[in-house]
Amino acid sequence: MARAQGGAVAVRERTASLTEGALLAALTALVALLVAVFGSVGLVAAPLPLFVLTYRRGVRTGALAALVAGLVLTPLFGFPQGVLFVAAFAPVGVVQGLVARRGGEGIASRAVLLGGLVGLLVTVVSLAVTRYVVGLDPLQAVVDAQVKGAEAAADLSRRLGAPPQQVQQMEQLAQQLPGLVRTILPAAVVLGVVAWAYGSYTLARHVMRRLGTELPGFAPILTWRLPPAGAFLLVAPVLLGVALQGPAPEVGRVLAANGFLASVLVFAFFGLLTLLHYLQSRDVPRPGRVLAAMAVFLLGDLGTFALVALGLVDFWLDLRKVGPRAERCP
Repeated sequence: MARAQGGAVAVRERTASLTEGALLAALTALVALLVAVFGSVGLVAAPLPLFVLTYRRGVRTGALAALVAGLVLTPLFGFPQGVLFVAAFAPVGVVQGLVARRGGEGIASRAVLLGGLVGLLVTVVSLAVTRYVVGLDPLQAVVDAQVKGAEAAADLSRRLGAPPQQVQQMEQLAQQLPGLVRTILPAAVVLGVVAWAYGSYTLARHVMRRLGTELPGFAPILTWRLPPAGAFLLVAPVLLGVALQGPAPEVGRVLAANGFLASVLVFAFFGLLTLLHYLQSRDVPRPGRVLAAMAVFLLGDLGTFALVALGLVDFWLDLRKVGPRAERCP
């Protein structure tokens, strides 16, 4: 009798798993269509169904649902484009769902780190497949879009009666954009994938809470701090690029430019956190903090330089008192 009841429970469990997998596979296909329509906004939500399915049913069910979703999209995008389209975001959802399923310490940071690494690998493979298998050049499409945007902005400024010198500078920028975009693409891809992994896990965490499961989150953003290893990863490409200026100048230029761009963005981000932390410690209301941040950005290059400098000072002196030395102080 007990064996019969156990078999019935196993059958119900398999049925529930298949039903849930089929529903979430269909939802994955629907979200993939939203990615095609809304772009990066939909991309943050794309891994969500597979995250939930992997967390609840395991990697095998999540991977099978991703394959089914790709086959469902085949009539719309063709084969293998439909499968490849889902494969561009499915691994991130499966990996992050697996990290959350296994538990342990530092789930949030591990989910973002591993999701970012997998997302970076998938992005590189997707670009290669799109270029050499499908026959499209996604990089050229990005360059053309940026150039057309800059040219449209210059034309609009001319029609609005902007000074000729300003219009000329904008036209020169449009001419320089192709080389600039190709040079800084690696840093832009890495930072974009990290932001994607963070946004995907944060969204999945909120959805899982609605489903009755509380997943660990991150520390308050104003307490975030760049670890020494992270600073080394930012500086290393710049130093290596400078060292390669003689034997391989083109490679050295790309490494130095990407390292410099990543360093500016990261330290400017931590500089902004330092500014907001100071304003909060002075009991400045939230609207005042928002206006102060907007004022800094409106300063243009000067504001960016100030934020980078503030971020560097905070990294060395721990102005916000959130580092290891502050924890050891009584």
